Amino acid sequence: MQKSQSEGGLSFLKDSKVGSATGFLVVAGSVMALPHGKRGAKGLADTGNRFTATSTAQESFREVPHCYASMDRKPLVPYCPNAHRSRLAQEDAPVPLKNASTIEFKDPHCVHKRRFVTTHQNYYTGGMPDMRSNPGMIADSTRLKRFLQEK
Repeated sequence: MQKSQSEGGLSFLKDSKVGSATGFLVVAGSVMALPHGKRGAKGLADTGNRFTATSTAQESFREVPHCYASMDRKPLVPYCPNAHRSRLAQEDAPVPLKNASTIEFKDPHCVHKRRFVTTHQNYYTGGMPDMRSNPGMIADSTRLKRFLQEK
């Protein structure tokens, strides 16, 4: 097969039937293919890059079917060391007889008798002003008031 001088070096690829490239060129003695151009905006909208990864918290709280290690026909999932399908079966929590809380918020050292007494209730009793001038009598009544407040 003889070529004429008028034909270029890549003329033998001119009418190729493959259609994988728009053309060819020679770079440093190597034949390189020119790729087809990018598609319009319509093609990019359909195949746009979307964020498909999930966070650790999102992965931890997703809804999963009830699975355990000895179960038949477990759903296939990618390997995870904390996967539910690898865990042992857990017994159901016991249901209380009545719907009541068993938690007690109780401190053995707390006196509940005067727990929510405010400063106003302690010191402003609404009594008449004390008009006595004898310091011994005032001290005695003050001592009695404080004793009753601490009860």
